[in-house]
Amino acid sequence: MRSITIHNPCNEHTRFFRKYNLFWDQLTTELAKKYNVTENRFFEFANSQYFPVTLKSSTVPLHILECEYIIEFNDTGEFYVLSVSDALGAAALNERGNPLLKKVLLSQFNREEIEAHVGHYTYKYSPWIYFPSIVLDLDAFYQKRKNITQYIDKFYFRGTSIEDRSILSHLRNEYFEGPRPIGSPDTYFEDIIKYKIGLSVGGRGELCYRDIEYMALGIPFLIFEYTSKIYPDLIPNYHYISVARPDNLKIDRIGNAEHAALLEQKFLDVKDNSELLNNISKNARDYYDTYLSDQTAVSHTLKLLNI
Repeated sequence: MRSITIHNPCNEHTRFFRKYNLFWDQLTTELAKKYNVTENRFFEFANSQYFPVTLKSSTVPLHILECEYIIEFNDTGEFYVLSVSDALGAAALNERGNPLLKKVLLSQFNREEIEAHVGHYTYKYSPWIYFPSIVLDLDAFYQKRKNITQYIDKFYFRGTSIEDRSILSHLRNEYFEGPRPIGSPDTYFEDIIKYKIGLSVGGRGELCYRDIEYMALGIPFLIFEYTSKIYPDLIPNYHYISVARPDNLKIDRIGNAEHAALLEQKFLDVKDNSELLNNISKNARDYYDTYLSDQTAVSHTLKLLNI
């Protein structure tokens, strides 16, 4: 049996902070069924500092975050990087020319940005998956939503960093519910399942936890067509309600009144089309069940890594 080392900083504050933190544990457990696993994981400052990792094939420490995970084969030095980071950082970029770097899986995969940073090493980089925000049983809320006979006739967004999402200030309350937080996660999910359509607006990265939460909850969501990718692709107007992205809108969160009006118009166009909304809800939930749930995310990831 081959031996591997897992590099991933965690401590009592981070271990169950985000859903991906729990995923790291699940992935490690699955890898231990096939390999002798050594864990280089505990780091007292995982929630506030970079974790220095010295790989067998490099003398320069690689500084990684708690949202990043490296699998290193002890016999050959080959290694694989997984990153849920919203931005390309050291873990994804610094060893791009190392011949022992075999694959980098990115939750925020924008091909144009990656090509600009890594050039002819782009072949090592692949879209991956994204996660819900917190460790919570979303299936219970999905079942509750299925029992609601009439949804509130608005589209919905609540979140933090509202000041960085200026497009939200241009949406009219006549059609839109939000955007400020309303309390605990349970309160939020109890509220959101009552609404007809969700809205996604990017944060630091284009993909958001709420996008995956919408999929898990069976809520059709509205967004300007993605430029970022996960794998397999999310298909516009099949997995989500897509608004054509204007040439003058590179980052959706800083859109103006013109762009907000496009979201409102799309909502009005589709809100009474029950067949379309039901199909999108079903397709998105099927995608979640197949690739993103606790039961499938690990096996899907191992297939992508081919290890």
